[in-house]
Amino acid sequence: MFAARRTFSTAGVFHLDGVQGLHWKPSRLLRILGGREMAVLGIGAAGCLALILAGPWGATGVVGLVLALSARLAMAQRRIIGGDGAEQLTTLTLVVVLLAAAPVSSPQRIQFAVAFIGGQVILAYLTSGVSKLASPLWRNGSAMTGIIHTQTYGLRAVALALDRIPRSSLILGWAVMLFESAFVLLLFGPHWLVIAVLACAFIFHLGCAVVMGLNDFLLAFPATFPCVLMVAQWLSGAVSGGGSV
Repeated sequence: MFAARRTFSTAGVFHLDGVQGLHWKPSRLLRILGGREMAVLGIGAAGCLALILAGPWGATGVVGLVLALSARLAMAQRRIIGGDGAEQLTTLTLVVVLLAAAPVSSPQRIQFAVAFIGGQVILAYLTSGVSKLASPLWRNGSAMTGIIHTQTYGLRAVALALDRIPRSSLILGWAVMLFESAFVLLLFGPHWLVIAVLACAFIFHLGCAVVMGLNDFLLAFPATFPCVLMVAQWLSGAVSGGGSV
């Protein structure tokens, strides 16, 4: 939140006048939010704290979901640029859980929410991997080199290491592409393989957070891994005849 304060200040990249110009017409909501960004973030943090302490299924949890989702949508409107897939997944997760929790939760609605979130995460990895495979820049390794050398998403020490080690960018890029594209296969593997793949995914996001500064992915994606694990278990039980979703 303290770092965010600087980005919304007069000299910040998300200064109100600059963001206003990105809207196709004057936004009254944007003017209301201007100068109140820290309060909105505080409301979102309070909602998340309520979810952590009370869980999402009771009245307190529903209030927490509404606060967290409202803050997320408000900040997306206030900032309008610079979003990423982690924020999209966070919004989607909050919406789905809120629909399952309110007005009254039920086992069937909870199961549907878990299945939907797990499926969405698997689809996110698959589409990310396939889209990279379709790019010649990723296939020849230059995309990885270019990203790591940028000021926004790069780390100088890693960039220098990739420059010193021949074909390292190519190998690293193909490792990312194959891992993301094959992520869906964990649904058909044994339990230990599912756990191993999810552990590798966590390490992957940890590395992206350290090297590229994508710390929101480290929170958004691993938070959904229990849903992926449940989906894999349901499918395994259905295939073996031991149960169904």
